[in-house]
Amino acid sequence: MRFTRLFISAAFLVTASAWNADAKPKYVGVDGCKCHKSEIADWERSAHAKAFDLLSPGKKETKKKKANLDPDKDYSSDSKCLQCHSIGYKEDGGFTDISSTPKLSGVGCEMCHGPGSEYRQIHKEKTTRFTRAEVKAAGQKFGSVDPEVCNSCHKHKDNPFRNDNFDVKEALKDSRAFHKLYPLEGNH
Repeated sequence: MRFTRLFISAAFLVTASAWNADAKPKYVGVDGCKCHKSEIADWERSAHAKAFDLLSPGKKETKKKKANLDPDKDYSSDSKCLQCHSIGYKEDGGFTDISSTPKLSGVGCEMCHGPGSEYRQIHKEKTTRFTRAEVKAAGQKFGSVDPEVCNSCHKHKDNPFRNDNFDVKEALKDSRAFHKLYPLEGNH
C-alpha cells in the first residue's frame, strides 16, 4: 500500500511538472510589479500609464482629427486600438474590457516586459541574485534592449498615428513616456 501511494505521488508530480512546463506565463498587472517603487512612480506619471484614457471621446481631439479619427467616438472597445492600449489583449489572461480587467488597461509593465508570473517568481525568490538570461528564459523582455518591443505598437500597421521614423533610442531618452532607466542591481 505504501509503495502504491509513493508511486501515485511521484506520478502526480511528474504529470504536474510536465503540465507546468507547457504553461504560458500569466499577466499579473501593474500591481504585481509594485516592489519596483521608483519605476512605478515614474510610470504612473507617464503617457503610457494614461494610454487607455486616450481612447475616450474628447481626448487628443486635434491629433485624432489629423489621423482621420472621430474625436467624439469612444475607441475603448476597438480591437485595433486595444492591442496597443491594453496589456495582453486577446491573449489568455489578458485585457478583456475595462469593467472586468481594469488593472490591465493602459501600457503597463508587461507591455514592455512580457507576462510577469514566471519571471516575477524568480525576482521574489532571488531578489537581485539572478541573471538576465534566467528571467529572459522565464519570459521577461527588455524594451530598452529590444527595439521590436516598442516598434510593435509605434510602427504597427493599424496605428493611425504610425511614425515610420520612430526611433526607439531617441524615445528611450524621454523618461516622461514610461519610466527612467534605472541601473540594474546584482548580476543581471
